[in-house]
Amino acid sequence: MLKYDVKSIRECCKGCEDEKIAEIALKEERIIITYDLDFGEIYRNLGASSLILRLRSKNPSIVLKYLLNFFSTLKEQDIDMKNKLAIVTEGKVRLIG
Repeated sequence: MLKYDVKSIRECCKGCEDEKIAEIALKEERIIITYDLDFGEIYRNLGASSLILRLRSKNPSIVLKYLLNFFSTLKEQDIDMKNKLAIVTEGKVRLIG
């Protein structure tokens, strides 16, 4: 099983501006996982590692399936997500950076 330290924005800084969230992620070396397309622009401006989900369903079990597949692939291919942007859809993954 994959082991990641996860932190919820709702728990640590609910209501923060996106830029503040990116600053926290950079400081703590975390990957932002979001549906918010604005993080593509924030990635370009600040370099915060981001994973943008473009899935038709937000059903937790379906989202989890895609996340597990994505992170398993990163681990198998020894890809570091630091300062990268990933866009995950049902059909493909685009990795930028």
